[in-house]
Amino acid sequence: MAKEIPDWIIEWIQKDRLVRSKFKISHKYVRNSKRIQFMEGTKNESDEWDFFKHMVSSTKYGKYWVRYSEGLYECSCPFYKHRGICSHIFGVCQITTIWPKKETLFPSKEKK
Repeated sequence: MAKEIPDWIIEWIQKDRLVRSKFKISHKYVRNSKRIQFMEGTKNESDEWDFFKHMVSSTKYGKYWVRYSEGLYECSCPFYKHRGICSHIFGVCQITTIWPKKETLFPSKEKK
């Protein structure tokens, strides 16, 4: 069963105009128009994912890969390159129940 979208992601979507226009909070990102296929991955001794890669196929936009490594997500789509998150990652998060941590998208800006 997929875990709910974390509160900090919902708040971010609601505050960011570009992201809000792209993502709907009630939206289920794994849907018939997107097929998600596991490609490869490795787990640690605790049976937690260290690395995995999925191929996300969209009938409208084509194929993109989503990679998770050391707590960070990455996608090959253009929206990810601009915003650091995308619906492809959300779809993979829903099936793996591994959501990105807030610090990975919004690193703290500590002054040195």
